[in-house]
Amino acid sequence: MTTVDAVATTSTALRIALRTAHSRSLADLGLNGVGRARFGWRDRSIGSVVERAGGRYWLRVVWSARDRARGAWWTGNQDASRIDGVAKPRLLDVRAWEDGPLVYRAELMTLLPGRVCATDAVLAGVPGLDEPWWGELERNLEALSVVTTDRMVLDPEIMRRRISVFFGLEMDIDSDGWRPSHGDLHWNNIHRDPFAIADWEAWGLAPRGYDAAFLLGHSLAVPHVADPIARRFRRDLESEGGIVSQLYVMTKLLTRADAGEHEHLVPALHRHVGRLLGTRVPVARRPSAAT
Repeated sequence: MTTVDAVATTSTALRIALRTAHSRSLADLGLNGVGRARFGWRDRSIGSVVERAGGRYWLRVVWSARDRARGAWWTGNQDASRIDGVAKPRLLDVRAWEDGPLVYRAELMTLLPGRVCATDAVLAGVPGLDEPWWGELERNLEALSVVTTDRMVLDPEIMRRRISVFFGLEMDIDSDGWRPSHGDLHWNNIHRDPFAIADWEAWGLAPRGYDAAFLLGHSLAVPHVADPIARRFRRDLESEGGIVSQLYVMTKLLTRADAGEHEHLVPALHRHVGRLLGTRVPVARRPSAAT
């Protein structure tokens, strides 16, 4: 199973290739670029506002090695078209092609109104969101949780192994009862004025409270935001799935910090793990000696 943690790092050659793929997509889809194209995390994608026949849209082009250009991660935005009751972009067209060892996928989507809550995934300051915005977040996550899907982006065995390696805990992680989640709910993927959620590449089944845990982890540098998230989603976060989710999200953030991303967050991550380990932690149910 491919995860975003496995993508290549930034290189000049990769950015040139992405710009070329973006230009090809504009021509193939009859679009005009508007403003500056922006690269995604670790240059896995490139995106920009585009125009056609007087309308404005969002064009995203993603790349992958040929043997990984399949499965849930590859088709996430397209599969999200089945989701109702959630404020998100709508996919309009898809094109894919091979170029040497790589495969490119161009996705034309409706342009979300409003603006992102933060320019980075990890929160650096208080975004000043009002109660109606938080209410919309809760309502949208609830609507998502009842969608019918068999998309599996998270791997229970990878989650179990990472938590064991990082924290020395052998946890019983069972995907039965998992519910649909966005999977990448950080501050650069959430909009305000009005509320909406972007980037549905990673959505799929996850433990209860996974989205709340993901957002909380990316908020820990700002206690004035993290503490209300913990209170607002307390029932989910303190469930068995919520504890598993939080510990796994901490492993992801610590892994990225070890690679040089958001190192300032490390002390807050360790403090949060310390608090978590003082709670009831679900452990693996091993067979007894008699059995």
